[in-house]
Amino acid sequence: MVEPEKPLKKKDQIAFDEEVARNLEAQMKAEIEAEERIARKKDEANIAVVEQWDEVQAKIDADMELA
Repeated sequence: MVEPEKPLKKKDQIAFDEEVARNLEAQMKAEIEAEERIARKKDEANIAVVEQWDEVQAKIDADMELA
């Protein structure tokens, strides 16, 4: 039979809680940075598509003027 662990002393519990909080904060920060990186890449891709579309539209407009 295993005896239950003794509760941590208040000072030790505070230190443990602070460590857990730091780890969670670091994990959340990493997730936010990853999400921001993905959003930035999507924005860059959208900008590239819009620029390509503008170029195609300009060529179409030029062809229409020549016709």
